[in-house]
Amino acid sequence: SGQLYNLMVDNGSGGLASTWKQLMLSFSGMQAMVALSVLTRAFACINPESKVKPGYFLGLVLGLVLAEEMSQSVLNVAMLVQGIPSVAAQMLVSGAESDWPRKIAVFSLALAAAQESGSAAQKISTLLGIAMSMTLLGANLGSRAWMHMKWRPIGNMFGPLTPFYAYCAAVLTGLVFPFMGFQIQSGGAPAIQSIMINCAIVAILFVLSDLNVVQGFLFMGEACDQSATNIALGSWLAMTAVTSIFAARKVEKPETFHNVEGEIDMILNEDQTSPVGFKVPNFPDYCINPVSLREDGLSCLSTNVQTVVGIVVCLGLGVFVAA
Repeated sequence: SGQLYNLMVDNGSGGLASTWKQLMLSFSGMQAMVALSVLTRAFACINPESKVKPGYFLGLVLGLVLAEEMSQSVLNVAMLVQGIPSVAAQMLVSGAESDWPRKIAVFSLALAAAQESGSAAQKISTLLGIAMSMTLLGANLGSRAWMHMKWRPIGNMFGPLTPFYAYCAAVLTGLVFPFMGFQIQSGGAPAIQSIMINCAIVAILFVLSDLNVVQGFLFMGEACDQSATNIALGSWLAMTAVTSIFAARKVEKPETFHNVEGEIDMILNEDQTSPVGFKVPNFPDYCINPVSLREDGLSCLSTNVQTVVGIVVCLGLGVFVAA
């Protein structure tokens, strides 16, 4: 088919691919769902008369305890929803190697803790950090639900805006079919039973999160009416459990060795450092460095001119900082 399977990209994607595979295995849909539900209580403090600030351990819980559930949402969406064939291809397309969305969310909560207590800036930073964290959790749940329901990847349907639309689709899927983001290996009765048990556990933990000691652990609010939040979350849990049950009924069992289509692909080995995601074993690899594919600065200027301009700019910045 003309695909260069053994064209390996030497851009450090091997380490990121290993981390991504580990996150796919260690991801806990239960923890993500509980966190997504409990964090909504902070938005009961969105009215102007209320005050809210991060609890003593909110940043620690989201940044460390829920690291697997919060991490690599953009990569998950690209691989599972958009249909990028490999981690190397995603790094070539996006150029992003760090998990900036998670870092920004955790930094926003750290920034909120440093603000003046009870100020509007602290409230905005807290709600912004929690909203971003909920978006990451929803995207990770939605991308896995997309994979478990075996939906067709959207590809490059929207051109340059495809990553944005894919991320929005993942978040929406995570909000409509969140229980399908759990470890659903096969549909039918086992999946339905798992959804009912998980829904009951999430509901119990959400009710317990209404205790003041639990809310003080995550966030501290004043004059926050939780009645509307309880009604909204109860309705959402019920509806999403029903939608996930109907979706689980349509999930087929994993294909066996005898009914896998395209037997020619069975000679290939998965390799995330290849732009197409596979390589032919026992064939030599041809490694390329993406740095060599980039243009050398401004093509309209010579190297000497760019050097002079760079020196002048650096000296000017030094004078600006010293002043």
